[in-house]
Amino acid sequence: MKKKISFILIIFLLLLQVEVQAVGLGTLTKNIHSQVMRGESVKFTILLWNSENSSFPVKLRATQIPEGLSMIINPKEFMMNFSRVDGYSNENGIEYMNTPYGLMKTVPVDVLVKVSNSIDLGKYDVYVNLAAGGTTTGISTIFEKTFRFDVEVVRYINRPKMTETTIQKLPILNENIMSKITGMFSKVSINTRLIFIVSLMIGIFLVAWTIYKHE
Repeated sequence: MKKKISFILIIFLLLLQVEVQAVGLGTLTKNIHSQVMRGESVKFTILLWNSENSSFPVKLRATQIPEGLSMIINPKEFMMNFSRVDGYSNENGIEYMNTPYGLMKTVPVDVLVKVSNSIDLGKYDVYVNLAAGGTTTGISTIFEKTFRFDVEVVRYINRPKMTETTIQKLPILNENIMSKITGMFSKVSINTRLIFIVSLMIGIFLVAWTIYKHE
């Protein structure tokens, strides 16, 4: 009897660990739509951070690329380390997320889309798949998400003269930012995982009780 209950509890703890790892990754797309002319390139940026005190591999790949477009993802594969920091750095180009779990130093992933000279004018969707988690011997998907970016190829863009600056400090999460964030800070994801964990605990308790009653 004790061995059976111990076995069930071990399975529950392993599943719970997987859930905790899955919600540790936060993502935010800085831009999802852009206009571009033939022969030019456009860049999209995905910000990633890890709120768990652990590391896991992350892989990104293009899943759908329309004819006439090409894509470069940088970086495509890396280890995602713990992102929380004590304060802002003076180093330029670093972006942060001020979250309820502390200040997070984000890892930017650039998605560069190159447009050919012969492509037709119009809107095109490109997709990037992200998979995170697993062991040191290879990636096994724990957290997976597909990002969609909208590329509009136009004949001419009226570009105003302005100085581009890099935003280093992002505000505390509000409803507008929350709607774009996935992973740990997604309301739907948290509720879904909470329901999963509670249901799993109830199921394990019922199985253990049934074994106890019939032994």
